[in-house]
Amino acid sequence: KNLFMTFRKNQRGETNFTDEEMTSCMVNKPPGAPDLSLLSFHGAFHGRTIGALATTHSKAIHKLDVPSFDWPTAHFPQYKYPLEDNIAENKAEDAKCLAEVEDLVVQYKNKGKPVAGIVAEPIQSEGGDNEGSPEFFQGLQDIAKRHGAGLLIDEVQTGGGATGKMWCHEHFNLKDTPDIVTFSKKMLTGGYYHKIEQRANAPYRV
Repeated sequence: KNLFMTFRKNQRGETNFTDEEMTSCMVNKPPGAPDLSLLSFHGAFHGRTIGALATTHSKAIHKLDVPSFDWPTAHFPQYKYPLEDNIAENKAEDAKCLAEVEDLVVQYKNKGKPVAGIVAEPIQSEGGDNEGSPEFFQGLQDIAKRHGAGLLIDEVQTGGGATGKMWCHEHFNLKDTPDIVTFSKKMLTGGYYHKIEQRANAPYRV
């Protein structure tokens, strides 16, 4: 929700909600309920509630019979191992996946469903132990910033020190912190950290 609210705040500017927005959101119609999207990745698992399920792409059994959203899904890098013997191939894989991400962001903007956020796991766990390189995540953050989208890093599986740092994304040497970081499971509670820019502008919104 924070990703969508922040995207709309940046579009709208520091103005109050219009009467049309206030009434249209109550019947799930634009402009109050805007036609925005989140970009996620094949193989990802982000949850089973209806919004999170739209960004989950690991097993069909999670999604069958449940209505969902027309949101973009990109390919997550599939590296060749050992890494030291496949440097050129894996660099090309990063470039291919990042090009697809940016192409989808542009496509969805042009079809009237702008991407408000990019959602990714540092390591796809349920999706098959797929790891993204620091260069991939640096490129992902660059694309998000270039198009005014937020970057959400899902650390539910990887947070809490399992990778040698408190948060797996700390290995990526990002130019800036992610906009949102989610956590749960081994943290004994579920929640998220976010940058101040992602804070809702009124009570009861999250």
